[in-house]
Amino acid sequence: MAAKSWDQDFRYAAIQASIRQIGDQPFQDLSQLSCSCCLPVAKKPIVGWSPGWFMLFALILGFVGLFGGMVLGGMAEKQQGNAFAVLLTAAVCSSMGGLSLFFMPLVFDRQLVRWLIGERARWMMNRARTNRVMAAEVTHADLSAMKISITGDDFALILFDDVNRRVLMEGIGARYIIQAVDVESIAPFLYKNYLGAEIVYRIGETELKLAIARTSLLSETIRQVPILFFLKRFVSNKILNRFRETLNVD
Repeated sequence: MAAKSWDQDFRYAAIQASIRQIGDQPFQDLSQLSCSCCLPVAKKPIVGWSPGWFMLFALILGFVGLFGGMVLGGMAEKQQGNAFAVLLTAAVCSSMGGLSLFFMPLVFDRQLVRWLIGERARWMMNRARTNRVMAAEVTHADLSAMKISITGDDFALILFDDVNRRVLMEGIGARYIIQAVDVESIAPFLYKNYLGAEIVYRIGETELKLAIARTSLLSETIRQVPILFFLKRFVSNKILNRFRETLNVD
């Protein structure tokens, strides 16, 4: 769950180190900086909406759609002729629409995070003409304190800069640069249906440990339909693979 103030946040020491390191150096986008950092966007870690709220609304509407399909299906059983066909079609559409809403936030997560970030996302998308920008949740990597929450710690767009061996992340709450030279370790991160990377990197003399992950659509599908368990071997940790390729760290 996101902290209510920066001084209670697990990134606070890294933010202070970043500010000391950058000082008054002017910059318009992260690509102009040459050091690893973690910089706050606002006075609080998360301000306003987060993707979690949209996922909650989609989940509620999904159940409404499924329930509506059941009701319409029951009504169709009592009808004949055209009325039966119309109600049955409406029941199928309502059920399928409800089911699709469960997965819609996972499919359109990048567009959602981009919209929430706003202007800062534009330069990143412009720089990524030949690179795919990914969206993921950014949080602490302590599984003992991990909780699923609506707000989360942060949600970010991730640009993998293979040429300069660095990763740039524009988050709703903070901005991040991870230079390969400052990376101490990269390891797989797994929590429920979240797949990603656990990264430890230095900002000056300060160490920051992040878990960068997203829900695996295939894992979520297997969870929703357990008889598809045999598909687990096809689940791929794309975030971990991209971090390792860009930063050249095993």
